Amino acid sequence: MAIEGNYNIKMKSLAMKLSSEQCRRILVALKEGPKNSNTLVKETKLTPGSVAKHLDVLIEAGKVKSNSKGTFYIKKR
Repeated sequence: MAIEGNYNIKMKSLAMKLSSEQCRRILVALKEGPKNSNTLVKETKLTPGSVAKHLDVLIEAGKVKSNSKGTFYIKKR
């Protein structure tokens, strides 16, 4: 029961993070094609720290992936 409760709390927290304006702005920018974090900072008008934090959320949720060159892109289903 406790494990299930912790899982539900974690999923609700992740859902709230994914629905943030910052995550949406990053996803809209990536919808145009793969981009590096510097380009995302310029296009979204977010700080570098905010872009990094929200990319981590999107990666953890399986929505975004990155390659070895540091380019981020929307994960195909």
